[in-house]
Amino acid sequence: MIIFYYLVILLFLVLSFIALILGVSLIVGLIMVKGVPFISTPKNELENICRAADLQPGQVVYDLGCGKANLLVVASKQFGAKGVGYELSLWPYLWARVRVWFYKADAEVLMKDFFQADLSRADAVFCYLFPEVMAKLEKKFKSELKSGAKVVSYAFQLSNVTPVKIVSGNSNKKSVGQIYVYQF
Repeated sequence: MIIFYYLVILLFLVLSFIALILGVSLIVGLIMVKGVPFISTPKNELENICRAADLQPGQVVYDLGCGKANLLVVASKQFGAKGVGYELSLWPYLWARVRVWFYKADAEVLMKDFFQADLSRADAVFCYLFPEVMAKLEKKFKSELKSGAKVVSYAFQLSNVTPVKIVSGNSNKKSVGQIYVYQF
């Protein structure tokens, strides 16, 4: 009987440790990782973003700072695209992996800094990132993206590139921004 109590206490300690680790990573992820807060793109905009990119079946879409992989799931399941997501915060990364598995999306989620990623396979790149981060990415886009690749940014523009298309957000007031499409 005493062994049972020790096992219960051990299980409690292990679960408490796991909860502590997940809680700390969630707080850090919510505050900021590398200058990018964890804020999800409004779900009512995901289809609009994929349509703005003119995603076609078999195309490859990269989501820089993919959060919970909402865009990757929509791009895969509704548009037939293959997705690659990058996320550094532990909690959103784990959540994204579970969502991709649960929805059987044709996507992979990597816990990797997107500044270190090779974007040369991308037909489209999605960003919902602050202007300072977008400015740092401009040079990377120009040097790595293949000809004709699109960058679709929600709410924030690239400062030195003119968008080929601007799509207004949904009119239901839950949207916060416009969708900017750039072609490289």
